Amino acid sequence: MTSRFIAAIGFAALLTACGQPAADRAASAAQPDQTAQQAPAIPPPPADPLAIGTQDAKDDLYCAGIIFIENPSPPDALNPVDEAVLRKAQVLGINLGESGINKLVTQKAAHATYGALIADAYTTQAAADLKAKKPRISLEDCYARSRALPPVE
Repeated sequence: MTSRFIAAIGFAALLTACGQPAADRAASAAQPDQTAQQAPAIPPPPADPLAIGTQDAKDDLYCAGIIFIENPSPPDALNPVDEAVLRKAQVLGINLGESGINKLVTQKAAHATYGALIADAYTTQAAADLKAKKPRISLEDCYARSRALPPVE
């Protein structure tokens, strides 16, 4: 399930950071040579994904990992109520992950292309901390952090 989380975060961040209105896409298609010359180069991935950005962005990503690790999808089907509770908790993690990646992109600390790589690094760190029984932020605090985010539109 971690790979679904990473893919969801990376895809959401890429859509948010790279979204283009239809009029802009049409103009780009009409002038492919000019657009190709203006496209900025994608920077290399961060050497240490855990070291970039503000603490606020780092905490969002760490909490996303904590929430997702604590709410894995079981191999068997759940009853509808348990499934809904699980998915709601996972969405809280996805929203935090997207928030953290968006903050890093806005801060120019990372390119949206590396959203999955960054999310994976935080999920790995959160898993190690949980295994050692020393999470930096508690699950309850992570839930509260996610609930404090503006509603997703």
